[in-house]
Amino acid sequence: MKMSANPIQACLDTILSPLVAFDTVKEKKGWSWLPFILLTSSTFVLFIYYFSVVDFTWLKEQMINQIAASKPMTDDELKAVASFYQKDTMIWTTAIGGSLGFVVINMLTAVYYHIVTKVSAASEYKFTQWFAFTWWASFPAIISVVLSALVIVFAGDGRVSMQDLQPTSFNSLLFSVEANNAWFGLLEAINLFSFWLIAVTTIGLRSWLNINNQKAFFIAAAPQILIFISWALYILFIA
Repeated sequence: MKMSANPIQACLDTILSPLVAFDTVKEKKGWSWLPFILLTSSTFVLFIYYFSVVDFTWLKEQMINQIAASKPMTDDELKAVASFYQKDTMIWTTAIGGSLGFVVINMLTAVYYHIVTKVSAASEYKFTQWFAFTWWASFPAIISVVLSALVIVFAGDGRVSMQDLQPTSFNSLLFSVEANNAWFGLLEAINLFSFWLIAVTTIGLRSWLNINNQKAFFIAAAPQILIFISWALYILFIA
């Protein structure tokens, strides 16, 4: 059986040969520190870089216009909103928030795997092992970070919105709805990497649990399907 030789190779294998990666890392409990560091640090650096080159005056105006378009506001209310958009504050809240977002999402995902697999696949893996699993399963998202950085690099004039950093979202690729549209958030949230990560997670679950593809896919995809369907129903009937 082919195995990843080291943590760096395992990271590459999650992108190029995920079954090899997961067959390896289920026996290498101490290797998950590398995808954890690479994903959180690259996200942090991305946003630091973004705010160092973006035309912040333009960005601030864009964000205020989006808020004004989505909700009627008085001039005083708009000024109050504008006062919150300070460059230093946004740099650190976005960079730290983006990095911590990975941690929180992966912790919640690990709780889900820990509970569901005990019931459906008689899993004996502990929460900490599932938490490590989530970092391997989500590692291909680093390609998304690289693409976002390239968007900034090639923009040239510094006029890059936060939405532009998601070039593979359904909204960017297919729909191009404005930020004041009720479907904007959902269409931005669904992107090509959503499907890639589900596929990688399916392979990982099959490797770790020795279950068939259909069962692994259902466990991997169920949370996102539930979230996106609930979100769509909310927009249709409540928003």
